Amino acid sequence: MDWFDIITQLRDMIGRALWFDPAVYDTAYMDDRTRFISTLVVFLAGASLLLGQCFALFLVAASPLGFLLGLIFSGLSLAVRLGLWVTCSVFFAAIVFGVVNAPWNFISVIFVATAPLVFGFLAVLPSIGIIILYMLYGWTCLTMMYGLFYGAQVPFLPGAVCMLLGWIAVSLLERLFFTRSHTAQSGGFLFASRQLSRFTSDQILEFVKQKVRSR
Repeated sequence: MDWFDIITQLRDMIGRALWFDPAVYDTAYMDDRTRFISTLVVFLAGASLLLGQCFALFLVAASPLGFLLGLIFSGLSLAVRLGLWVTCSVFFAAIVFGVVNAPWNFISVIFVATAPLVFGFLAVLPSIGIIILYMLYGWTCLTMMYGLFYGAQVPFLPGAVCMLLGWIAVSLLERLFFTRSHTAQSGGFLFASRQLSRFTSDQILEFVKQKVRSR
């Protein structure tokens, strides 16, 4: 499988996920290649969300290498957090309902469902960026529910309970072990989304010029 095939399948998977194609979430057809492509989807989503914060990164004078590493870390971070969430949810499903399943296919379902966040870079737009981002989060929530409860045929009530328990567990883990990074990420996002809406495009351009001259 060359890079052209990967890009083609990645584009196809994102498009089908955006249009709620149930076949793209069917765990019966999940294989190693599908899981790899789904991982690329969530990686792009995480990197795109950071691009939406690029104004905040510019303010802290991030180097080109630091910016690139930030994109990579953001993509991997989102993949790890979602993967941990699904793994905890599957664990609770085994404890509470006695249903034992391997988490890999369900992780791929959630990864594919992050397709709307690939457009997270639009959060950088002045005034409307934060509105677009909230719409993307809502869209992602719908694709996740659709993918799990319809595409993957997970029973709604048990599935919802287990996903909620998994989310609580991951939230506690983040607070215990990743408080600083979570705070920094949230602060950077809030700054980028809210501060941009307070300025006109001319003011932002003038500020960027001053920042470049001071370097």
